[in-house]
Amino acid sequence: MASDSETLSGLTHGEAQEIHRYFVKSAILMSLFPFLAHISMWLYKPWLAF
Repeated sequence: MASDSETLSGLTHGEAQEIHRYFVKSAILMSLFPFLAHISMWLYKPWLAF
């Protein structure tokens, strides 16, 4: 079993989890903004009328 001192990045397990948590949150936000922009534009002027 690898210890925290043997990681390639030099981060501890807790530090890596914290960075991953921020990365996932930022990826969700970066996906949410274009989604909301497309929805608002479609509500303003629908390009596909179903």
